[in-house]
Amino acid sequence: MRKSIFYVFFLFALFNSACGNGGSVDDEFYRNKMIKNLNVASVWLIEEGLYTFKKSGKNGLHRKLVDEWGVQIWVDPWIESERYIDGFWIKARGINHEVINFYRKKHQNFIYEFWVVKVDGKEWADVKSRAEFYVVKTDTVYGKREILKTSDQFIEEYEVDGEDSIRFPQDDLQVLYELQAWLYPSNFEKSKLKDKKLIMDSTGNIEYER
Repeated sequence: MRKSIFYVFFLFALFNSACGNGGSVDDEFYRNKMIKNLNVASVWLIEEGLYTFKKSGKNGLHRKLVDEWGVQIWVDPWIESERYIDGFWIKARGINHEVINFYRKKHQNFIYEFWVVKVDGKEWADVKSRAEFYVVKTDTVYGKREILKTSDQFIEEYEVDGEDSIRFPQDDLQVLYELQAWLYPSNFEKSKLKDKKLIMDSTGNIEYER
């Protein structure tokens, strides 16, 4: 009798363990899926975000992001604004992606831009803060974009046609303040920007922290 009771208890414990592990596996699968979806959605926003916004507005962006990747916009897009040139903020499962156009320069018949995707999240989301960098080209401001270069390390400049170079504005305090390089030191390994923290006072003045 005691052996029978022990056997039943053992099977019950084993069943619970299996169910617990199954749940953990499912959580990990969903987490990895949403990380991948956010990455793909961020690239799509760089390539087609402005084009889609011009064509069908915020609702068009929302429907594409939700239907295709299950991610949502959590801040209204900033399009051709003063603070950011362009910016999109999306999230899923406690993970946030900031997709920001930091610099634009017209060269010959094309427009070149430097975009940055900043990734952060809630503590329970178990995601490492990081940044990804993109250089893109387009014919018009609201056109689709072609990604020319991407890296997990800060891109300081991009050579155009083997002659001219387009440089990221490292002397613009407003841009550097929004870039927040000091929060992503592993993505600025060869840049001194990671060691230069900027602060803004109550009047909006930006300066380096002493």
